Amino acid sequence: MERKVAIIGVGIEKAGESQVPSWELFASAAIEALKDADLHRNRVEALHVGNVYSAFTEMQTNIAPLMLTSIGIESNVAAVRYETACASSSIAFHQAYLGIASGMYDVVLVGGAERLRSISGTAVQEAMASSMDGSERSAGLTFAAYWSYVARAYARKHRIGDAQLESLLAEISVKNHYHGSFNDYAHFQKEVNVEAVLGSPQVAPPIKVMDCCPFSDGAAAFVLAAEDVAKNAKAPIWVAGTAQASGSYSASDRDDLSVNPAISVAARKAFAQARIGPKDIGVAEVHDCVNIHEVVCLESAGLFDEGRGIYAAAERETYFDGSCPVNLSGGLKSRGHPVGATGAYQICEIAQQLRGDFNGKRPEKANTGMTVNVGGTGTAVTVNIFRREE
Repeated sequence: MERKVAIIGVGIEKAGESQVPSWELFASAAIEALKDADLHRNRVEALHVGNVYSAFTEMQTNIAPLMLTSIGIESNVAAVRYETACASSSIAFHQAYLGIASGMYDVVLVGGAERLRSISGTAVQEAMASSMDGSERSAGLTFAAYWSYVARAYARKHRIGDAQLESLLAEISVKNHYHGSFNDYAHFQKEVNVEAVLGSPQVAPPIKVMDCCPFSDGAAAFVLAAEDVAKNAKAPIWVAGTAQASGSYSASDRDDLSVNPAISVAARKAFAQARIGPKDIGVAEVHDCVNIHEVVCLESAGLFDEGRGIYAAAERETYFDGSCPVNLSGGLKSRGHPVGATGAYQICEIAQQLRGDFNGKRPEKANTGMTVNVGGTGTAVTVNIFRREE
């Protein structure tokens, strides 16, 4: 019989720029998570961690055992690193959940770490390019260009003019910067306005600099536990549903760039496991590496009908006090994007939002939260649903 699993402790490092190696960043977050869970580090039976680019950026592989050493765990536990681009640490979570649900483990330490801000931009771009299709990369495709194609496809499909598209996208950045301005752990903690976004330099039309997230240094960790352990925790947040799916690796193989079928598949599975529907989600953290992707996530996960997600920020539906609060952390746009840690940040943030101790804007009332984390050009996807029991 599948066992119930809960998050019982979280730890987050401020995203931004750090001179501390990623394994030490992660150790700080992990120690905080264990403290929050009121567990000694020797209770940990396994470590599952997301990290993508340490071989490029820090000349360090075999990083999971190094993280154990940095934390001070000396009990010969299993440790594994996951690399699935931006979805790495949420897939680490998915696998850790399966390990506990199956009865293999009772307590697993999960999270992610990445260092992208403290190295040269050229090295970061070379590293990021390795996460997309090689032939498309060689032909000159960049992630910014890919999201430009997505935005254009969305606008054509829903008959949105260029000026309106740019304005609606800018409203998403404004919303996420507003939320991020209240989050002390965010990379950017400053509000912006539509004019500033529209006036920022073009990257790949219609995408502008301020439509895009920053690369960041950061780490986040959380403690997962089986029900027998979690029932004694101060504020367990239960895993209601979790699913993983994969999309076409080559963008040219997709018939419609305005949606992501892999998100839809993962969302349906997660909702089925949780036995709820999209209208039951009280708060969400979704993958907004470029703000058009927030729209794709919202619509493909079923939180908004196709063609409606683009208007959600402008109509304040996705603000903290709206009908569907989204990215109260500031999202990738404002909180930042330490790639291998981003999914872990989302999970920690949703857990805190449901517990009521999030360090930022909070939903007025939410018992159920969702994360949507996507790697590459939509190729690796996880959707997770969490619940706070009264």
